[in-house]
Amino acid sequence: MGNACHYHSSADAIWQCAGCSREYCGDCVPGSVDNYYKSTPKCVLCNQRLDNVGASNKARPFWQMAPFYFRYALSAGPLTFSAICAVAAIAMTGLGWLSIFVLVAMLAVVIRYNLLVIETLASGQLQAPSFGDAQDGRSAAIFAKVIGMILVAGGGGMLLAGLGEGALQVYSIALSLLAPAAMIVLALEQSMRAAVNPLKLLQFTLIIGWPYWLLWLSTTAVSAAPTYLLPFVAEKLPPWMLLPLIAFVTSYFSIVTSAMMGYICLTRQQKLGVASQVDDAEFLEEREFERLKALADASILLREGRGEEARKTLVSALRQQPDDIPLNERYFRLLLAMNDQKALRELGPHLLERFVHLNQPHKAAELFLATTSAQGKPPVIDKSLLRHQIAEALYRQRQFKPALALINNLHKEDPDYTRLDSALLLLAKIYMDGFNRTDNSLKLLAYVQKKFPKSAVMSEVRQLAAILAAEQSPQPA
Repeated sequence: MGNACHYHSSADAIWQCAGCSREYCGDCVPGSVDNYYKSTPKCVLCNQRLDNVGASNKARPFWQMAPFYFRYALSAGPLTFSAICAVAAIAMTGLGWLSIFVLVAMLAVVIRYNLLVIETLASGQLQAPSFGDAQDGRSAAIFAKVIGMILVAGGGGMLLAGLGEGALQVYSIALSLLAPAAMIVLALEQSMRAAVNPLKLLQFTLIIGWPYWLLWLSTTAVSAAPTYLLPFVAEKLPPWMLLPLIAFVTSYFSIVTSAMMGYICLTRQQKLGVASQVDDAEFLEEREFERLKALADASILLREGRGEEARKTLVSALRQQPDDIPLNERYFRLLLAMNDQKALRELGPHLLERFVHLNQPHKAAELFLATTSAQGKPPVIDKSLLRHQIAEALYRQRQFKPALALINNLHKEDPDYTRLDSALLLLAKIYMDGFNRTDNSLKLLAYVQKKFPKSAVMSEVRQLAAILAAEQSPQPA
C-alpha cells in the first residue's frame, strides 16, 4: 500500500514536497496541474515545487502485475507495431542486399519503441504508446547508442580475455545480469555513457532492490519464449510465413519485457528521480479552483499552527467570492479555532446573518451552537430578525433550549419588532414541544390573538390553541 496523505490518512498521497517532507492528496492540492502557474503546484508551507507521486503510490508490487505485461503488449499500439514488424519482414524477402538496410532500420525502430515503452511506463502512463509516438526522429541516434554499448561491452570482453577464461566468464555473467539495468538507464537518461557505467548500473540495482533480480529472471524467461514456441508451429506453416511470424512474436515478447522494466521503475519512481507525467485530476474553472485552493490551504495552515496565514488566505478568497457558503463557514470555524474573541464578537453576527441571507439558516444554527460550545455562552445578537430566524432553525433541529434563550424575552426587548406575532407563535411551539409547558403556550397564543388580531399567522395560532385546549379539557368517563 502506498503512502497516505499527511492530512487525510484515508487518502493516498498524490503530491510530495521534498522540502518539508509532506505528502498531499487531491483534496490538499485540488485541480489539475494546468490550474497552476506554469503547471507547477507548490507546497503551501514552504513554496517548493511538488512532485507528482500519484501513479507510483498506487502501483502494485512488480511481481503481482504479470497479466498486465502480457495484456499491455496486446493493446492497440504494441499490436500495430508488431504487425508492422511482420510486414517489414515480408518486404525484406524480395529486396536482396537492400534487405540489410531494411533490417537495420527495423531494428532501430524496434529499439526506439521498446525504450519508449520503458520511459512512458516509468513516468506512470499505463496506456501503451502508439507506433507514431516512436517516430520522433530519435531512432537513429538511439540505435547508434545501442551499437556503441555493444562495442563497449565487446571491447571490455577483449581486454579481459587476456586474463583467462574464468575472468571472461565472470564478465559475461555480469553483462547478462546488468543488461536490463543498462536498457532502463538508456531509456530514462538517454545517455550511452550512463548506460555503460558499471557504478551507475549497480546503483540502479540497489535502488530497485531484490525485485531487480526477479525482473532479470522474468525478462530472461520471456525473451527466450520465441525460441521455444516457434519450433512447435514452424513445421505447420508455409515457409513464407515463418519470417514474419518470427518478427511478430519476437516483437511482442520484447514489448512484454520492456513493460516489465518500465513498470518496475514506476514502483521506485521517486527514488529514481523519474518525473511523473500523469495528471488524472479534472481541470477546474477558475472560480471553483480558487475556492477549493483557499479551503485546502487554510486547512493545512491552521493544522500547522499558522492561523494568521490561514485567515489571510480565506479573507482574500472571500473578497472575490463573498457569498460562497463553504468559504464563509471555514472562516467562521477558523475564528472559533483561533479563539479570536474580538473577531467573533464583531464579525460573528454578520457571518450568521449572511448564512441566513444565503438561505442557509440551518448552517447559521450550527455555527451558533458551535460558538456557544466554544465560548461557554451564546453569542450576542442585536438584530431581532436574526435572533428569530436562528431560533426557528434551532427549533427545527430540536435544539429547544438555545432556541428559547434567543427569543424568550424578545417581546420585552424589542416590542416594535415587526414579526413579533410570528416570534411569539414560535415561542409557544418551543414551550409545547420542548418543555411540555402547555400553560405557557396557551398564554402566548392568547396574547397573540389579543395583541395582533389581524396577524398573518392568526389561523395557525387559533388552530394550535384549539388543539391545546382540547388536550387540556377532561375526557368523558
